[in-house]
Amino acid sequence: MPIRRILLATALAAGFAGAASAQCDRRFTLNNQSGSTVNEFYFGSSAQPAWGVDQLGADVLPAGRSSSFETRSPGRNDFRVVWANGATAELMGVDICSTSEIVATRGRLAAR
Repeated sequence: MPIRRILLATALAAGFAGAASAQCDRRFTLNNQSGSTVNEFYFGSSAQPAWGVDQLGADVLPAGRSSSFETRSPGRNDFRVVWANGATAELMGVDICSTSEIVATRGRLAAR
């Protein structure tokens, strides 16, 4: 196979891979159906060892409310909430490209 064809095939494959990752919608909603206030919310790439900063900041998410977010990391992400009573729940390895909602229920998180 001539070198030009190899280079063209490599460039096309790289273009398709870039287009596939560009199609990932990284936006999602945290929906609090837990019956308790969420005081803290963390999320980020599953490849990162630490949670980083609380994404709610000075705000809280009361029961029955939702809030929209966008992760910087396409692919697998981890999520953590801390309720007003100090209880926590984590959801690990969620493919954000196929998830549009993280739901906090009593004592747990679920992806939809």
